[in-house]
Amino acid sequence: MIGILLMSHGKMAEGMLDSSKLFFGEDIPQVKALCLEPSDNPEDFDERIREAVAEIDDGAGVIAMCDLLGGTPCNRSAFVLNDRLQVITGMNFTMLLELLGKRLAAEDINDIDINELMETGKQGIVSLNEYFKQVSQQ
Repeated sequence: MIGILLMSHGKMAEGMLDSSKLFFGEDIPQVKALCLEPSDNPEDFDERIREAVAEIDDGAGVIAMCDLLGGTPCNRSAFVLNDRLQVITGMNFTMLLELLGKRLAAEDINDIDINELMETGKQGIVSLNEYFKQVSQQ
């Protein structure tokens, strides 16, 4: 099964994993959250990423999601990138739920269309006010 690594500044990654349990149950295999705290050394975060990837990768690969392009979790993941680790920045809950569902039918990281996954995340960003205006005009 494809591993999923969530990385964020503060507890966002843990919160997203916790919220996912409402949809996928309490025990979601091969998913890990890494949270960068103000007291953490950025170089030490590299090792935490390596350890997490090794823990959740059973050979099918890992998709990592970071909260922010250019932030420390994203920047430090650049040191461990390879063809078995895909990193997406700007993670959101819509994208995570989509990935959790898609990986159930995937055997390998190459079975997941990363661009399609990012597009799903983008489509989940909507102004509810504008949405209701458009719906009421139809």
